[in-house]
Amino acid sequence: MSDLVVPNDTFKFVVAPLQSSNRFEYNHYLPLVLSPNSQLFIDNTVYAKQRPIETSDTDGSYIQTIGESVRLGYRQLLKGADSFWGINAGYDNALQAGFYYQQLGVGLELTSPNFQLVSTFAAPIGNRSYANPGEAVLSPFNIQVALPTGLPNLVLLPRFYYVYDRLGESSPGGQVQLNYGINPQLTLEFAVSYDYISGSGGALELKWRPNVPVAPVKGSLINPAILGSYAGPVGNTGTRIIRLTGSDPAFGE
Repeated sequence: MSDLVVPNDTFKFVVAPLQSSNRFEYNHYLPLVLSPNSQLFIDNTVYAKQRPIETSDTDGSYIQTIGESVRLGYRQLLKGADSFWGINAGYDNALQAGFYYQQLGVGLELTSPNFQLVSTFAAPIGNRSYANPGEAVLSPFNIQVALPTGLPNLVLLPRFYYVYDRLGESSPGGQVQLNYGINPQLTLEFAVSYDYISGSGGALELKWRPNVPVAPVKGSLINPAILGSYAGPVGNTGTRIIRLTGSDPAFGE
């Protein structure tokens, strides 16, 4: 199994509308303990968000937000190594305009060649809001399903989410995302989402995994269709990148 599950990196660039924030992410996935049917891993993402082009804050810096998200996770292959389940938990932070925001997050996942089900939840800790600039951390709950479309390399990801803050605002929301695998290393993703607090939003994402592991054609211990997920990072699913009141809807896997 150590030949299949190896340290790997993911680079993601998210292009958003002019009133939103473009984002760059770097993720490092590191297996810690491996057995033939399970693994313990750590997943670390650092990111930077650009100040929106269409904004009245013309005196602000080009980089509006920097942050980090760390997850410790466990995954176990199910009978036949055609699917797996997993659990993860960790800590997220974001520094924006001199204010520091933090949250704790947990996630569950179930993946097979025919679908992927992911559910995540995050809750703020520390200073949840500041009187100035009047922003609070939105606590999101997500359920996301990935389904094949029947078209080559095209996957549909519908997602339901619910956000609430300590100021009394709350709203359900939804997202639809399409992922197109250009090749095993490169994926193009398009997502649109809406909730009452933030309105509508969208993004075009380019994801590159230069060293994604590949299963041998014969004698594999795992179904190659699930290897990219089993030996890959925990997705954002709208929770790992801290959301603040007034921000655009969460998007991206």
